[in-house]
Formats: sequence, structure tokens, C-alpha cells
Amino acid sequence: MTRWLALALTLCSLLLVAPAHACGIYAASVSLGSSNSLSLRTTQQQAAAGAGLSCPGVLQVLAAAYVRVTLQNAGTLALQDGQGNQIPFSIYRDSGYSQTLVAGQPQQLDAINLVALGGSSSAIGLYFRTNPGPNVPAGTYTATITLRWDWAICTVGALNLCSWSRSPGLTQSCLPICGAPTNWGSGSLATLTITLVVTKACRIDTLPAVDFGANALISQFSAQQRTFAVTCTSTEGYTLTFDDGQNYLAPWRRLRNGSDYLRYNLYHNGSSLIWNSGSPLSASGTGDSQTFTYQAILDPSQANAPVGVYTDNVLLIINY
Repeated sequence: MTRWLALALTLCSLLLVAPAHACGIYAASVSLGSSNSLSLRTTQQQAAAGAGLSCPGVLQVLAAAYVRVTLQNAGTLALQDGQGNQIPFSIYRDSGYSQTLVAGQPQQLDAINLVALGGSSSAIGLYFRTNPGPNVPAGTYTATITLRWDWAICTVGALNLCSWSRSPGLTQSCLPICGAPTNWGSGSLATLTITLVVTKACRIDTLPAVDFGANALISQFSAQQRTFAVTCTSTEGYTLTFDDGQNYLAPWRRLRNGSDYLRYNLYHNGSSLIWNSGSPLSASGTGDSQTFTYQAILDPSQANAPVGVYTDNVLLIINY
């Protein structure tokens, strides 16, 4: 009889020394990285990150867990730059980005993603992604959200013994083993700060070639008008210019056919001003495609040239 009592006391002692990895709330920061404004319209920025509930000392899959999260923020979630510009985003509870958190609706996590916080701590992870389509200026965009966490988490201690950590007010029936919560209690609130950096960008959308056609005499060639399109970040200033081409001899650009040349230039539309680095065109981006027109004109005073195909390559340069 004495032997069994001693064995029981030893077991109780082992249960008491099993370390309790208490989970708790922390202020979380989520980075959605950096994207230029044009890519952001078609390519969503996303991240998996710790979302305010951490479990010190836990780096492996939890032995057992009942975890529920509730988004406290009403309305559309949006990152803001403080100037009235917004980037809508959503929070998901699954890695497939299909199960969205809805304000005021508690959602129990079926699968728990652990995100390492450094040291020996891990956090319960959620998934964050921007919505497609925003047309915004460059800048740093942030949002602050509040999540309510309810949890009963069993972490493994010494001798694989279970140690339960519970959120405020949560109760479980533990006869003979602890199961699903019978009362989720009041939970705990965590604050998350989400950040996305948007950089400026420009692109050339269309740039048609110039073809003067085929004629025998210089006097028979007419001016050619062309329109090109570019897109630049909303509100960002930029300049447009053409380089001097491959055969420049001041003040003319030149088309070449072997050792023969035809002088020409590119002009601002409706103007005699040559469009080059000395006379760029200034504009302000809208985030949408913008069009610009120029004229290509052969020097009418030059002598007629031998038969052949004359070409030049000119670069359109955007400075922003």
C-alpha cells in the first residue's frame, strides 16, 4: 500500500513541474513589402505574418488548440497614406486566401500556422493581401486593426505532458481530458499595424514607328504625325524627350542608307520646336495611360538622295 502511494506522489510531482508556455497578446507589425504603383494595380501584395497572439517557447506544431479570431474593425479595410489615398486589403485565415475575416464574426481556426518571432517564440499566423485595382500615388501606406483572440492551447512540456493556456474567461470541460471550450469568455484584444510601401514608376504603352513612305524626290515627302502613350504614377511629375538617334549631326537627326543620309527632325506637335533633351515635355502622371503627339519632318532644303531604304533608331526617354 505504501509503495502505490509513493508512486502516486511522484506522478503528481511530475505534473506540477511541467512548464506552462502561457500564450498571450502582443502588438504585431505586418509588412506587405514594396510595390511600384503600376504593378500594384494588377499584382496583389500578400504576406503571412504573426497576428497578435504568441506562445513563448513553442516552435513546433501545437499538441492541441482551440483558437478563435474576430475582426473588430467595421467597414472596408484600407491602407492609407494620410492624404486621402487608400489601398483596400483583406485578411484571411487560410493560406489559400479564400476564407476572409468578416467584421464581428468569430472564426475558429481549423489549421494553425505558426510564425517564428525570433528566439524561442512563435505566433499564430494569419494571411494578408491587397485587393486588385488601386490607382494611388507613391508613399507609405498603413492601417491599424484590432483582432479579438480567444484560445485554449495545449503546449507540450516535460515528458510530453500537456500544459493548457487559456484566454480570459474561457472554460473547458476536462473530464477525463480537456475538450472544446464550453464558454469562450471575453478574449483579449490585439492591435496590428500593417504597412505597404508604394514606389513611383512609368512605362511606355505604345510607340508606333514612323514611315515616311516611298518617293523619288525630297519635296514629295510629307510630314508624319505620330501619337504615343505612357503611364506614370498618379501625381508624379515626369519629363519626356527623344534622344538624337544613331546618326546625329547638329542640328539634324539623320536617316542612313550606307554612306548616304537624309536629314530630319522630331518636333513638338504644332510647333517648330525640336523635341530633344534641350526641350523636354513636362507632364504629371495620373496612373492611367496618357497620349502625346509629335511630328517627324524631313529637311526640305536638302538635295535628293540615292534610291534605298533609310533608317534611324530614336529612343523615347522618360525621366521621373
